[in-house]
Amino acid sequence: MLELTTEQVAALAEIDAKRFVEGVRADLCKDDPKLVDDTTFSSRLWRAFKAAREVGIERDENLVAFLRVEAYAPSFYEQPAIRAWLTRPGRSADQRFHDYLRVVRWHIEHPKFQGGLNNGGSGSAGNRGGSASTWSGLGARWRGFIGRGSGGGSG
Repeated sequence: MLELTTEQVAALAEIDAKRFVEGVRADLCKDDPKLVDDTTFSSRLWRAFKAAREVGIERDENLVAFLRVEAYAPSFYEQPAIRAWLTRPGRSADQRFHDYLRVVRWHIEHPKFQGGLNNGGSGSAGNRGGSASTWSGLGARWRGFIGRGSGGGSG
C-alpha cells in the first residue's frame, strides 16, 4: 500500500483547495466578466479561502458563498464584527456564516429597513438590472451594509 508523508498529504490537500478556488473564480468571472480585469482576484480568493478555513468554514456551499462575497467586498472577513461573529462559541462557523448570509440577504431584499423605519427614505433599491445582478447587486449592497460604500475609507 502507498504511504504518504504528512507533508505529501498536506501538498495534495493544497492542490485540491487551489483547484476548488480556481473553479469558483472561473464561475464568478463567467457570471461577471468585469472580475476578469481584477489582477488581484485570484490571490484575494485564495486568501479568503484560507481565512474561511481558519475560522472553521468547511461546507462547500458556504466556501463558495464566502468567495462570492469576497469578490464584491474585498477582505470583508477582516471586519472585527464579522470575525467575532464567525468565531463565537456555541455554533459552528458554517452555521454562523449561513446565518450571516441570511441576514445580509434580508437587508438587501428589504432596503427600506436599512436605516430603520424613521430614516425618511423611500426604501427604493434603484435599478437592479444587469447581467450578474444578483451577485453584483449583492456586492454593492454588501459594501454599504458593512460600511465600505463609495465615499471614503481605505476599502
